[in-house]
Amino acid sequence: MKIKVITSMIKELIPYKSDHIFCVKVGKVKRENLYEMTRKYWVVNLERASKATHVLAIVDSVVEAVYIPKEWKHSEEHPGRCEFVGHEDLHSDYIGKSVSSFYGKSQNPVKYINM
Repeated sequence: MKIKVITSMIKELIPYKSDHIFCVKVGKVKRENLYEMTRKYWVVNLERASKATHVLAIVDSVVEAVYIPKEWKHSEEHPGRCEFVGHEDLHSDYIGKSVSSFYGKSQNPVKYINM
């Protein structure tokens, strides 16, 4: 049985002013390795992305995981793309929050908040 998340019942993300957030839509279904899906494959400005204090993995408009990036670099595996190395913040207040108001109808998988 497939369960549809009703995002209108989920609290909206309210970012802390001190947090610089890089959001990535990783799909509509949570897959096996969310960290790998979130940390690479993105065509972004390395200088701007490097300012992020938090990276949010977005699945179906909801924050599924939060990562704290330690290093950003150009991808050797995927030319023209950037990636980060970091660790998961299992206790972040952002987990489970909706980001639909930040994306609107945008089809771009990447969104910067407070940056």
